[in-house]
Amino acid sequence: MDNSGSLVTTFSIVGYDPETPAWGVALASRFLAVGAQTCWAAGDAGVMVIQANLNAGNGREGIALLRQGVPAGEVISRLMEKDSHRDLRQMAVIDTRGEVATFTGTRCLSWAGGVAGRYCAAQGNMLVGGDGCRAMVEHFASAQGSLARRLVEALVLGDEKGGDFRGRQAAALYVVRPAWTEAFDVFTEPTIDLRVDDHENPFAELARLLDLWELIYLPTAPEERLAPDEPTVRRYQRVLADLGYYTGESTGRLDEPTRVALQTLARMENFRKRLSTVDWLDRRLLAYLEAKAKVV
Repeated sequence: MDNSGSLVTTFSIVGYDPETPAWGVALASRFLAVGAQTCWAAGDAGVMVIQANLNAGNGREGIALLRQGVPAGEVISRLMEKDSHRDLRQMAVIDTRGEVATFTGTRCLSWAGGVAGRYCAAQGNMLVGGDGCRAMVEHFASAQGSLARRLVEALVLGDEKGGDFRGRQAAALYVVRPAWTEAFDVFTEPTIDLRVDDHENPFAELARLLDLWELIYLPTAPEERLAPDEPTVRRYQRVLADLGYYTGESTGRLDEPTRVALQTLARMENFRKRLSTVDWLDRRLLAYLEAKAKVV
């Protein structure tokens, strides 16, 4: 095993959703492109995060062991047993059965440690304190919504309670699930891989990217449907005109020019999932477009 390492002070949470099923990790650091080598996961294996003086080889080998059915705790034990720099490593693992394990070497820089919960684990090094890790686990256990959303919300809350004491620079979200169908296009890809490599507020930026991912990849939820009545259509016509997709008058009617403008928007900005029918319009997309029009 290659025992070379690079110091990545990281604040992370790994989580598992048994209903989907899905596994994921959200993390942040005062370290450029923190998600590049720290996140390891596969829909037929589970999830693993490696940090502190990380060795990418531990990630590759850890996923291989998980694929073989090795339990999470034993994965860490096997990796650390032959790692001469184990006292500088930090990692967490969740296997396909939902078993959770977290590890912090004795020489990781303070505050360093981890907290394991039901289907999740939070860990970090060079943190303000341990309150952030505890807050992440508590939030994950009680929160509703998708795995990706719960992970990002927990990360933001954890930072408020006690994140990296050096500040903020980068963040990442990596979520996987088994493939539900034969691969066809990006919409059938069972992976969410979002990274903020260098940003003044990586937490807010990661949440924004997840919002945009949901707009592009997820269809309109029942609670997001708007009847195509006159006030709603006028709002859409107004914003479509502001963004250069509509040149007609604000009639409030879902007529052919308005339908064409919506189809053009869907094609040009990848919102086909949100504009796949004319039976209703999308509340969430309308709010996004109105905010965007004010910036343009």
